[in-house]
Amino acid sequence: MSRELLLFELGKVREWTLSIFDGLETEDFHTVAAEFPNSLHWQLGHVATMMEQVTQSLTDKNDETYQRYVKYFGYGTSPDDFDDETPAIDEIEALLKGQPSRLEDVEEETIQQELPEAFMGMTTQEEMFGFTIMHEAMHVGKMEEMKRVTKNQ
Repeated sequence: MSRELLLFELGKVREWTLSIFDGLETEDFHTVAAEFPNSLHWQLGHVATMMEQVTQSLTDKNDETYQRYVKYFGYGTSPDDFDDETPAIDEIEALLKGQPSRLEDVEEETIQQELPEAFMGMTTQEEMFGFTIMHEAMHVGKMEEMKRVTKNQ
């Protein structure tokens, strides 16, 4: 998959992700409906966290964002783990909006590099980037369901 295609796909999926913010009140993001194990806040934080891991890996700019986010939104976490340090919805939205532009200057050669260690059968940055886009698209479907349930309660 080419760099251009990955960035195009990320742009499309990210539009869908950002549309989740439309028409919701602050409290809607924190609702955990009986039908779901977590909230829209957690879901949005989770997709931001996973793409932040890819973004930092590809840009070689390892700041504390990923480590801070994975504590609350990584695999195996839940809204029960939230505390006063949990990234707020507006911060998550800003991170989601900014990630695609941070990836625009990544070179094709960087995307083709091997991962430090294989992950779920993936061995290259390209495979991980593509998987993370697919992962986000899957979560968008779940978030759309959650949004409908939340708005109908």
